[in-house]
Amino acid sequence: MKAFNCFIGTVLLMSALSGIAQTKSGAIEKGGTLIWSDEFNYKGLPDSTKWDYEEGFVRNNEKQFYTRARLKNCYVKRGKLVIKSLKEKYKDADYTSASINTLGKQHFAGDIRVEIRAKIPSGKGIWPALWMMGSNIKQIGWPKCVEFDIMEFVGHTPSTIYGTLHWSDTSLKDPNGHKSNGSNIKVDDINKKYHVYGLERRGDSVKVFMDNQYYFSMAAPATAYKDSFTSPLYLLMNTAIGGSWGGDIDDSIFAQKFSIDYVRVYKLD
Repeated sequence: MKAFNCFIGTVLLMSALSGIAQTKSGAIEKGGTLIWSDEFNYKGLPDSTKWDYEEGFVRNNEKQFYTRARLKNCYVKRGKLVIKSLKEKYKDADYTSASINTLGKQHFAGDIRVEIRAKIPSGKGIWPALWMMGSNIKQIGWPKCVEFDIMEFVGHTPSTIYGTLHWSDTSLKDPNGHKSNGSNIKVDDINKKYHVYGLERRGDSVKVFMDNQYYFSMAAPATAYKDSFTSPLYLLMNTAIGGSWGGDIDDSIFAQKFSIDYVRVYKLD
């Protein structure tokens, strides 16, 4: 993510220092049983039995107001979910967008693979993300709940997709003990074509992939907060504007659409 206060410099620094990351390439391991999905074969608002909303100004000094169940910002049409980001006056904001999630609706436990086929927006200031956090976030807070970023894009670094893991590490003196580790992959057509973004978890090991290529993996360090890498997760999809990583905003880019073709979760054998 969208870490609640994430900077890419932190990600790169921790990746260099931790010694626990591995870059993986090659075809992903298919298989597993489909246990949950949304194919978006309906019209209107996202299915309320599957999706809830974040609302307002949420994190990272971002400039958008996340709206709730507002068709101008989030709708399903022609087999796609669209998160639409607008330059408009709304309450105390100059921009609106949407962030939807499965918290309280569905969580995903054990060994899983998540696949999301999407076409992402572009332009300076735009910050779309597909990510997961521990379903126990309300009980223990972030980063103890962990955060697994399946896909992040920021408009000021074109053609680059980031995958990042955030966790609480007991080796740090900071009470939150935030550590992060990740990698990125370069793709020229990410704003023009649909790609599959995904994450696999087996035990306490996590892999991030795009289309058929793994590009980052790591196992939980021994100093990670207890059982955090194996806890049940929920899914989030959003587009942020500006903020700590989104940076300066080019108002000429709006409106922007984040289009999702499907979301599928598999139980791994």
